[in-house]
Amino acid sequence: MANVQRGEASFTASDGRVFYLVMDFNAFAEAEDAADLDIEALLQAVSPKVDASGNVIGKPRIKHLGALLYGGLQAKHPGLTHADAIRLLGEGEQVGEAIAKALRGAMPKQDESAEGKAETLGAGTGTKPKRTGRRKA
Repeated sequence: MANVQRGEASFTASDGRVFYLVMDFNAFAEAEDAADLDIEALLQAVSPKVDASGNVIGKPRIKHLGALLYGGLQAKHPGLTHADAIRLLGEGEQVGEAIAKALRGAMPKQDESAEGKAETLGAGTGTKPKRTGRRKA
């Protein structure tokens, strides 16, 4: 059985080295330690702040993005430090895309076709409730 809470991605640095990201519980624990934030706060911190018209009004801190990248790299590149991960952010858009892809794999959206569709009982099931106790005269 596959681990559904594991996302993987890779990117190639300008020097030709390939880096592999694995986003799983261990990666999130490593990222929490590096950022000194719980995973929910860290994921919020790496999400750009957008106003009602769709304009980006706040960008994530590099330290937080580096912490997430650091956590994701630990499974395949255990010798890398948080500072190394921050330097790798300078490799460009492919790094951010790899982080996003790995996160999507680790936390897939729920199937929209099943969203909000709870089983409901149809009319006429069961029996009507009966009054108990003493009847009024």
